[in-house]
Amino acid sequence: MLFDAVSRADPSSLDGLLQYLQAQDKRLTDEEFRELSTGKTCLPKALLNLYGGKNDTIPLLVDIAEQMGNLREFINTPFRDVYYRGQTALHIAIERRCKQYAELLVEKGADVHAQARGRFFQPRDEGGYFYFGELPLSLAACTNQPDMVHYLTENSHKKADLRRQDSRGNTVLHALVHIADNTRDNTRFLTKMYDLLLIKCAKVYPDCNLEEVLNNDGMSPLMMAAKLGKIGVFQHIIRREIKDEEARHLCRKFKDWAYGPVYSSLYDLSSLDTCGEEVSVLEILVYNSRIENCHEMLAVEPINELLRAKWQKFGAVTFYISVVSYLITMIIFTLVAYYRPSEGTPPYPYVTTGDKLRLAGEIITFASGVFFFLTNVSYFSLSLSLSLSLSLSLSLSVFIYSVLVLVTAALYLSGIQAYVSVMVFALVLGWMNTLYFTRGLKLTGTYSIMIQKILFKDLFRFLLVYVLFMIGYASVYLLFVVLFSSPSALVSLLTVCPTNSTICAVDCPASLHCRDTVAFSVFLLDLFKLTIGTGDLDDLLQGAQYPAVFLILVVTYIILTFVLLLNMLIALMGETVSQVSKESKKIWKLQWATTILDIERSFPVCLRRSFRVGEMVTVGKNWDGTPDKRWCFRVDEVKWSHWNQNLGIINEDPGQKELNHNENAQTGKGLRRGGLHTVNTHWTPASLLPSFITVLSPSWFITPSLLCDPFMIDGPIETWKKTKIFFESILTGGVN
Repeated sequence: MLFDAVSRADPSSLDGLLQYLQAQDKRLTDEEFRELSTGKTCLPKALLNLYGGKNDTIPLLVDIAEQMGNLREFINTPFRDVYYRGQTALHIAIERRCKQYAELLVEKGADVHAQARGRFFQPRDEGGYFYFGELPLSLAACTNQPDMVHYLTENSHKKADLRRQDSRGNTVLHALVHIADNTRDNTRFLTKMYDLLLIKCAKVYPDCNLEEVLNNDGMSPLMMAAKLGKIGVFQHIIRREIKDEEARHLCRKFKDWAYGPVYSSLYDLSSLDTCGEEVSVLEILVYNSRIENCHEMLAVEPINELLRAKWQKFGAVTFYISVVSYLITMIIFTLVAYYRPSEGTPPYPYVTTGDKLRLAGEIITFASGVFFFLTNVSYFSLSLSLSLSLSLSLSLSVFIYSVLVLVTAALYLSGIQAYVSVMVFALVLGWMNTLYFTRGLKLTGTYSIMIQKILFKDLFRFLLVYVLFMIGYASVYLLFVVLFSSPSALVSLLTVCPTNSTICAVDCPASLHCRDTVAFSVFLLDLFKLTIGTGDLDDLLQGAQYPAVFLILVVTYIILTFVLLLNMLIALMGETVSQVSKESKKIWKLQWATTILDIERSFPVCLRRSFRVGEMVTVGKNWDGTPDKRWCFRVDEVKWSHWNQNLGIINEDPGQKELNHNENAQTGKGLRRGGLHTVNTHWTPASLLPSFITVLSPSWFITPSLLCDPFMIDGPIETWKKTKIFFESILTGGVN
């Protein structure tokens, strides 16, 4: 009756309830006044049944609980079922957008940090319906209620802590990123709410940057936006400019100078490009293949210009040197295999000059196998530790190649002639791995992607179905071999009876001798020949006990495999090629970015810092008055629709002055005009000599070993510059 009364919003039905409770010494939180299935009290029931945004029984219930002495317990009693566990009356009041009741509950002692952890409040990919971050403040933010957010964080009774994290470690900013869906309306309100909370937290807790708080997965809100493909929020965060002077240190984009429509922007690279010290947003974007709009996020500035600068600074030269180095390694491996001795037992003697050259080639091949094995093992472990979704097909192929090389060497040193069989597969796989280097060019890169997609998608599905068909038809003969004591009628259809044998002429096809005349593997080969149209039906029909029935089986097999499956495979491959062709530029852009980061990740940390693009700039002051120095990337832009937008200009004089950056010199500067980009590079190491290079990377990249010498008198940058000057002088004839 109590639940019916509050559902009807009829206060008169509750007359005498207080006297009854006092007389019986009971509370509204007792089990008899709670719903059995969910455990909710009458207060959430009343909040779920509002009429015109009101329910007059709510103040009455609160007053009764207060007089009974268990007001806080009554207000904060959560749901206890699996579906809505942890939800309180405050959550419901916020969800129903009833600010007056939310204020009433907070004034009476509602827990502003109650966490709704039920199954309903989990992400959709985990079986839930609406994940909002569990906390009341997160719910108000995710449902676009700025007034509610202001009240929860500024009321005089109990303020909600903006730094509070839920059971996943997510803050309110993480929750906002999670509910983004990249639509215009959703992005508009989310970005406004995001900035509101970020600035509010900076003012209330000056020493805390809410955007730098990591969740249980080690993700900041920016990293989560990159991982989940929330391009609207992602673009807003990395290009954020804040007008409030007290929160200027929260900006990630600064205008260095402006002149008319032309202005030079400095983008904060913190978290975007971490130089290998921790997981960067750029790595998450490039290696997270699960999101469909990855190529669109890579086109967002400054990501696009940042990748271009990396390619021009070190990516192009290193990549092409790697191509030459790997080809030389494979040519040596091929020559070693071709000129191996044909007589004797391995290991073969090394007497002549040719034998010694073969020994040198074997050592180089074995060393490359060891290198690829070690680097790819560490590469896989690093990828797992980063919790990234990687396309590991190529890396797995290289790893298998390295294992085959090591097995070949082991068999060779053990004196086993079968090493040749393993070496053949290693040689073929090694040459196939050269497909990786086609990613350096747009034309061949797209073609390589087509091949990979066909191999691992279309061909895999075809082989799966085809093997099932082959097993089904070949099992007839298999049953005949196994069930020799009582062969079935179907088995006898495939039994070939020899015409010139007297041993099994009477008992054919039940005789054991007859069953062994055709091996199971030979029959599989015959079925494969039928699939590709080279089989001979006369050989199969010869000696069959029931040729007509057997012919029906063969015809159905040909229709299912040769006619149906093969043509379906051709159609699927054509569809794949068509899809890749439509998005060839986008797909190649992603492959190109992957190549750049593979090169960078192959460098040791000291070299990564030397090749880091950007410059250290003082962009203002921190909250405590200290200079705010950040590593930024400069992009010069032109926008004819923006005039006199001089807020936050760092330098009043336009143009980049001649500064002695030395170690902090930026490599790439881009000028963007309506989507056209050009990057001006100061210099690139274009003349590396073989004597100064060492193979270091899991993806066959080559790096200058001189730069990583810890005993260098000068720093790595100065030594690199001296080496560059020396190389250039050789090319120009300045050094004899």
